[in-house]
Amino acid sequence: METSAEALPGETPAPRSSDRASVRGSGGGTRELLQVAIPLVLSSGSLSLMSAADRMILTGYSTEALAAVTPASMMHWTAVCIPFGAVLYANTFVSQCDGAGQRDRMMAWLWQSVWLGAVCGLLLIGLIPFSTTLLQYTGQSPEVIRHEADYFNVLCAGSAILLTSTALSCFFSGRRHTVIIMLVNLLGVLLNFVLNYILVYGAGPIPEMGIKGAALGTVLARLSDLIIYSVLIVRSHRREQLPWRGLWQPRLSLLGGYLKYGFPSGLHYFVDNSGFTVFLLIVGALSSHALAATNLAFSVNGLIFLPLLGFGTAVQTVVGHHLGAGSVRNATRTTWAAVRLGVLWTAAAGLVLIVLPDLVLQPFFSFVEQQAKDGRAVANYEGVRETSIILLRFTAVYSVFDALAVVVASALRGAGDTFFPMIITLCSSWLIMVLCSCLVLKSAEASVTKLWLCCSAHIVFMGIAMPLRFLTGRWKQVHLVEE
Repeated sequence: METSAEALPGETPAPRSSDRASVRGSGGGTRELLQVAIPLVLSSGSLSLMSAADRMILTGYSTEALAAVTPASMMHWTAVCIPFGAVLYANTFVSQCDGAGQRDRMMAWLWQSVWLGAVCGLLLIGLIPFSTTLLQYTGQSPEVIRHEADYFNVLCAGSAILLTSTALSCFFSGRRHTVIIMLVNLLGVLLNFVLNYILVYGAGPIPEMGIKGAALGTVLARLSDLIIYSVLIVRSHRREQLPWRGLWQPRLSLLGGYLKYGFPSGLHYFVDNSGFTVFLLIVGALSSHALAATNLAFSVNGLIFLPLLGFGTAVQTVVGHHLGAGSVRNATRTTWAAVRLGVLWTAAAGLVLIVLPDLVLQPFFSFVEQQAKDGRAVANYEGVRETSIILLRFTAVYSVFDALAVVVASALRGAGDTFFPMIITLCSSWLIMVLCSCLVLKSAEASVTKLWLCCSAHIVFMGIAMPLRFLTGRWKQVHLVEE
C-alpha cells in the first residue's frame, strides 16, 4: 500500500473485498454521476457568479478597477492554490474511505486537511507587505497596480477562511452529500452580491470602499460558509455517532501520507493558474484595453468553466468511491459518462457564445449604463465590447477541450494518479502558453488575438493529453486505502 498503515485510535476493521463485492456490479453510469454532479455543478455555477459579481459591479465603478480585479484575484489564487488543491484532495480520501467503509480513517484524513488549511492560510498573510512591490514588475499603470494590491491584500487576509471552509466541505462532497454544498454556496453567493454592492458604492453609514469592498464582501461570504459547514458537521457527528476522539489531532505520519498525493494535486493547480496569471500580465503589458476585454471574456468563460470544476469534483468523488469499494469497472464507466456530458455542456455553451455574444456580455455593461445615468463619468466601453466578442469565439472553441482536460484529470486524481496531471500541466502551461505569449509580445505584430491563440493551443493540448493518460490504465495501480 502507498499510504500510511498506522493504526488509528478506536479504528474498526474495514470490510473485506469479498464483503464489498455486491457493489461492484452496479453503478458507474450517467444517472449515478448526475445525482452527485448536479448539486456540485450548480454550486460551482454559483461560485462563478460570486466571482463574476465583483466584475459586474466594478464595471460601472472604474476602468482601472475592472482591469485590476481579474489579475489580482488570479494572483491570490496562484498564491493559495497549492494549499487549496492539497486541502481539496481530502475529497478523494473521504470518498475512497467511505467506499471502503473506513469511517475512522475518513475522519482522520479530514482533520489533517483542516489543520493543513488553517496553517497555510495564516502563513499566506505574510505575502501582504510584498504585494505592491511584486506588482510593480508587471509594467502596468500605477493606478491599476494600486487597485490590484488592494484587492489582493484583502483576499490574502481571508485565505485561512477559504482553506478551512474547503476542507470541511470535503466531508460532504466525499460522502456524496452534495446538495448540502449547493445550498451553502447559493446562500454565500446571495450574501456576497448584496455585500459587494453595499461595500463598493457605500450605503448609509457604510463608506464607499471601491475594489476593497468587493474583496471584503467575498471574504465575509466565505466566512458564512465556514460557520455553516462547522455546525452541520457537529450535527452529523452527533446523529451518526461518527468517530471523533483521538482523530482530530494533527498526526505527522498521516499528514505525510496525505501530502504524498495532495501536494502534487495542489501543485497542479499552481502551475496551471500561475501560467494564466502570467498570461494576464502579458496581456496587460500589451494594453489596458486588451486586458479589460480579456477580463470580460474570462469572466464569461468562468460561467462555463467553473461548473466544469464542480462536475470534475463529482467525477473525482464517484471514481474514488468505486475504487474504494474495489470496482475499477464502475470507475471507468463513470469517467467516460462524465466525458460525454462535459463535451455536451461546453459545445452547447460555445454555440451560445458564437450566436449571441451581445446578450452574454449585456449583464457586465448594464452597470456602465446605470452609472452613466447616475452622473458618474464612465469611459467608452464600445471598443472593449467589440474585442470581447472576438475573444468569446476563442472561448467557444477551446471550451470543449477544456472539458476533456478537467473531467479526465479529475478522474485520475480520484484514483490517486496526481503526479502526471501536474507534470503535463506544467509543460503545457509554461511552454505552450507563457513562452509563446512572451515571444508574441516581443514581436512587432503583437495583438490580443495572437496572444489568445497561444492560450487556446495550451488548452487544446491538455484536452488531448489527459485522455491519453487515462487510456494507459496506470491509474489502476494506485491504492489509497487498505483492503
